[in-house]
Amino acid sequence: PKYPAGQGKLIMKTAIVVHGDSDGICSAAITLNRYPGSSIWFTHPVGLLGDLKNVRAERIVICDLAISEREKDDLFEEFLNRSSTSEIIYIDHHPLPLNTIAGDIPASHVVRDLTKSASELTFTYLGRPEMKLIALFGAISDYYTDSTAFVKTTLDVLDKRTIYLEAGLLSQALGMQGRRDYDFKRKLVEALSKGVMPSSRPDIVRKAVAGTKREWEAIEYVRGSVEIIDGIGLVRNVPRGFSPNKSAKLALGVTGLPLCIGTRRKKGHIDFSARKRSTFSLDLNITFRTIAPRFGGSGGGHPTAAGARIPQKHFDEFLEALQKEVEAIPY
Repeated sequence: PKYPAGQGKLIMKTAIVVHGDSDGICSAAITLNRYPGSSIWFTHPVGLLGDLKNVRAERIVICDLAISEREKDDLFEEFLNRSSTSEIIYIDHHPLPLNTIAGDIPASHVVRDLTKSASELTFTYLGRPEMKLIALFGAISDYYTDSTAFVKTTLDVLDKRTIYLEAGLLSQALGMQGRRDYDFKRKLVEALSKGVMPSSRPDIVRKAVAGTKREWEAIEYVRGSVEIIDGIGLVRNVPRGFSPNKSAKLALGVTGLPLCIGTRRKKGHIDFSARKRSTFSLDLNITFRTIAPRFGGSGGGHPTAAGARIPQKHFDEFLEALQKEVEAIPY
């Protein structure tokens, strides 16, 4: 289940609400180490508001979850409503919605930095010293490799090959497991919170090897299915077992284009992930946050990696608008 069994109606001391990727998992482990016995909840930016209404706790720690453009006002109202009974700690590294500043977030404590992983931010604010490696795994898994003082100085006194192996095993195992296996993720958070290394868990190693094999299969799938549409690489309807996010990333290498997208249909909507080359100046976060609402959708993320949800009937119109943005930038 997405929610901890039997805990949806109980008043817990601390609830940890996180994204289910490697960075979110490591952030949750760091928080659980600080607050043992916490309940662990997995969600995503679009689902945060609805899921938060089910959480009952004196302290709610939210990590690695961007604030949805469409649901910002309602989410902030929920924060305010809960402030009389719950301490809310919001830790994140995604850009805020347009015309929003950190001071607008009605949480008890707000920790934000776009240049660092959520794991590093969580470690800096809540972490005990023994969680330093877990924070490092999360940072590397989220592509913050040698990009912050914390990562650089920590790797200076460790064997980088060993650390990258551990981070890679964690990331690949999660990719193989699928985002909805919440029981596995919850057990993984508990193990990491106790300092258990990914390489010491045979189940993680098996899943990581299988996940890596599937990634090579994904490359072949992308080669055979990617469409090139006016400067954009498009992998439509990415099948279960392959990640739209990874498909977009792999399509960059296959096509040589500056921007690629992987899509999946979901209940009348098109969910997609996009990746761009670092040398292409289009800011995906601002672009999707600006364009998506014009077509009844919502979007956002990071400047180089972002996503959106668009009503299926308006997706082609959205794509045309995005193409015009891409065409305007020399590459």
